[in-house]
Amino acid sequence: MMITGLFPTQRAGSLAVFATLAVLQSALFAAEKTSSQELAATPAMAITIDSENLIELYRSVPGLRIIDSRLREDHVLGYIEKSYSLPTGETNCESLSSLASDKDQALVFYCNGNGIDVSTRAVQIASSCGYRRLFWLSGGFIEWQDKDYPFVIE
Repeated sequence: MMITGLFPTQRAGSLAVFATLAVLQSALFAAEKTSSQELAATPAMAITIDSENLIELYRSVPGLRIIDSRLREDHVLGYIEKSYSLPTGETNCESLSSLASDKDQALVFYCNGNGIDVSTRAVQIASSCGYRRLFWLSGGFIEWQDKDYPFVIE
């Protein structure tokens, strides 16, 4: 079963989208200046976002890649529409370059969000590979489902 429709193919042009992007962009620059001790609770060099931020990013950032870091067994049970399955155990510079050859391409990582954040490790790997526009969906797929956003089931 496929449930779709949250991520339209048209780009949103509202002022709210640009305001959200401005806040996220300034947060990215602030994160670059934040000490590593302050970033210990979140993945290094990633902006922590929630489900609403993900929707705004998808609508406004061309080429955004959403990466599901969970095991493939979890992915087939349900995943965020238009996300790519790349389990953390398979995440490396080569596998990332097959999804995003440009190191400035925006990447969002998520996992279940149940406190065992495997996606934080994937973000660290992406950062070590030189990717610079990294986002982490802290609530993961559980938050996405809890908010009744559509998802795909294979």
